[in-house]
Amino acid sequence: MTYTRERLGELLLRSGRLTEKQLASALAIQAEDGGKLGQVLVRQLVLDEDDIARTLAEQKGLDYVSLTSYKIDREAVARIPDRVARRCLVIPIGYRDDSIILAMADPLDIETIDDVKVRTGMDVVPVVATSTQIQYAIEKYITSADAFQDVMVSAEEDDIDAEVGEIDDDVPIVRLVNQLLREAVIDNASDIHIEPGDKSIRIRYRVDGVLHEVMQLPLSVKAGVISRVKIMADMNIAERRRPQDGRISIVINGRPIDLRVATLPTPAGESIVIRVLNHDMEMLTLEMLGMAPEHLKTMERFLARPYGAVLASGPTGSGKSTSLYAGLVRINQPTRKIITIEDPIEYRIPGITQMAVNPVIGLTFARMLRTVLRSDPDVVLVGEIRDAETAEIAVRAALTGHLMLSSIHTNDAPSALTRLVDMEVAPYITSSALVGVVAQRLARRLCPKCKKRMKVSREVLLAAGFSEAEVAGGLKLYAPVGCDDCTGTGYRGRIGLFEVMEMNDELERLFLRQAPSERLREAAIASGMVTLRRDALDKVASGITSLEEINRVII
Repeated sequence: MTYTRERLGELLLRSGRLTEKQLASALAIQAEDGGKLGQVLVRQLVLDEDDIARTLAEQKGLDYVSLTSYKIDREAVARIPDRVARRCLVIPIGYRDDSIILAMADPLDIETIDDVKVRTGMDVVPVVATSTQIQYAIEKYITSADAFQDVMVSAEEDDIDAEVGEIDDDVPIVRLVNQLLREAVIDNASDIHIEPGDKSIRIRYRVDGVLHEVMQLPLSVKAGVISRVKIMADMNIAERRRPQDGRISIVINGRPIDLRVATLPTPAGESIVIRVLNHDMEMLTLEMLGMAPEHLKTMERFLARPYGAVLASGPTGSGKSTSLYAGLVRINQPTRKIITIEDPIEYRIPGITQMAVNPVIGLTFARMLRTVLRSDPDVVLVGEIRDAETAEIAVRAALTGHLMLSSIHTNDAPSALTRLVDMEVAPYITSSALVGVVAQRLARRLCPKCKKRMKVSREVLLAAGFSEAEVAGGLKLYAPVGCDDCTGTGYRGRIGLFEVMEMNDELERLFLRQAPSERLREAAIASGMVTLRRDALDKVASGITSLEEINRVII
């Protein structure tokens, strides 16, 4: 490929993205402060990095690559040293024929291209990416490339098992596991899945509620990876037939991170799921969670009560704990004594007494709850009602002058009543103690930068649950597209979908008569409860999420 010495400013000027006045101003700043012209233009908000990268790609006939969505070859990354990648702002991302593909912020840098050619012994195919994306890729991949390469070599030499008991950070398997945890935190993953199969080990991260495969490892490293995680979690590495639970506390990029580890025995070996708990995450408010105004008013009534039970319901990973924490933050005042019993402590809140259960030494939810009730609390949060004993104590505490917050696993709000009966709590106690139930799910937010209007047929809209009046009024629905900001998924972040049921005389009457949950649901809707589906449709109509997404998370 032939390169010209045409400068970046001339390219941007010729493409129409920059005026002569803007170029002259940027060159003057560059002459005074130094640095590259592209960086000056971005700093001055004249252009963004994407404009500069695409201009270079167009003018030079090169490919533009989004590294946030490109499937990077880790073996290729390992072909150049960390210091070279960082100094030159380049990263190898794969192969094309017999050449190595090199992502560059400045494809006019012939010296770097020649340097990489000499180091790799291969021809170089430059592609263009933004500086931010290259820095992100270096941070994510380059530090793990050596460990990944060493693990592959170790796998070929069959010496992984010999390294299992070692804890030296220079052991390849140790560095690889550390990097898997580090990458998950960088990607804001909520869970890490390590899944042995018949031919390889699949590594997946759950980001915004959706699993993404990030790596395949050879089966020969299975024992090393699983044993290393179990050692970190203080588990019994000799026990492979029974499920185990453990915890890991680490610091990544200066942030304290707690990891909750669970193993499951499978025919292919132990599968591991690691929940990532970031204590430094911003504490969300009820408004930030996406509660509609009518839901907020009802929640404020719940939290203003001096006593009673408020339950958050939904499946694992639906945001129940986050909503309960947001409620605690709202009522956290010097005049109130708030105590929590959690498994584990997910967020630390100043001014609140927080405790973690420890079944190994007998500190269960039920036992700790008895002790807490003797400690003069005004508000008590029990992380989860899992058994009949905890349910009985929590509900009775709500009748004796305490505001009790907890979570329970049910599909919707009315089902929480029947679930407590299943746990052998007397209906007359439940109906007297329960203030309300908040059922919820989490849906991905559409990326505001790339979402686009979509046309949907009348039949599809009606089938989704929209009314004739809404369809006739002209709904503005949006679909995901994918861009650099959202790593090509079309979504960025998540929003809560809520169903808030407030107990009233009619619901109590039906419940005491042992009415089925369907009848309770009808009565709650008649009393003004906005269902999960309706709340989701309102957020679709507002352009916050997509019809496809709510169909994924709600029946």
